Amino acid sequence: MRKFLYAAVLLAGASQAQDFRAEALPSLRERPNYVLGTSSQRWTAGQVDWYYNPINQPGNLSTSAVLNAIQTAAARWSGMCNVNFVYRGMTSTAPNLYGEASTVDGANVFGWGVLQGDDAFYSGLTKSWFVGESYVDADIMMNTTQTWTIDEVEAIMTHELGHAIGLMHSDQFASVMYADPYHTARYMRTLRGDDAEGCASLYGAAATARSNRTLNWAEAAYPQFLSPSPATSGTFSGYYYRYYSGTNSYVGIRDGVAYFMGPDGVIQSMGALNTYYFSALLSGY
Repeated sequence: MRKFLYAAVLLAGASQAQDFRAEALPSLRERPNYVLGTSSQRWTAGQVDWYYNPINQPGNLSTSAVLNAIQTAAARWSGMCNVNFVYRGMTSTAPNLYGEASTVDGANVFGWGVLQGDDAFYSGLTKSWFVGESYVDADIMMNTTQTWTIDEVEAIMTHELGHAIGLMHSDQFASVMYADPYHTARYMRTLRGDDAEGCASLYGAAATARSNRTLNWAEAAYPQFLSPSPATSGTFSGYYYRYYSGTNSYVGIRDGVAYFMGPDGVIQSMGALNTYYFSALLSGY
């Protein structure tokens, strides 16, 4: 049985430490209950509104590149389950990771700063607040004491956003949400089966989940045709597809059938998606 521990965020540090924090927000009428080991907290209607604070952003990264990396990471989760991330713009408000309940503002801020105390070894940290079964605030801070590439931002935010939507650390080694030890940044840019099933348990599987799980598997199985990876998913003329610039190739799914188009521009039917989907499941995707 897969299980998801619960809460918020990311890479490096002692194996027994936790790179996330989650607390019930006190209520005047009742004190919400939280049962350790369950993933009952989620965002109302599956929507996560968020803001980006570029203050303290590393000088080698552009704001547009960081925003794109965060949105790419968010799209991975939206492609697996019915959770929707809505970017609301820039803010000067810092991510609030260490404030008390009285400082919770209900604005989800992703940004940069110095992680404190036992958190100092992590690349990122997520702090979530909830009332009952509903999240009301989730902030993410990336640690400025570490060096960053844009691929690392994308990878770490993929893991952190998993916490932000309600997942703890998985007990499945292959999962991006596994943390003992954490996976490499390259590994964390592709969601695995346990990640997909975890977010589906909270929000229901997205209509594109089967396609994305299969495409994730295909990138690992056929790197000679599908590179560089991971690629982002898109839609065009009824196809749900990914493009690979290194091989000038496309893989797409339409009406339950998989297609491939190489540099010759010829679209080839590869057969039923389900044929490949079950191979993806057996391979951990």
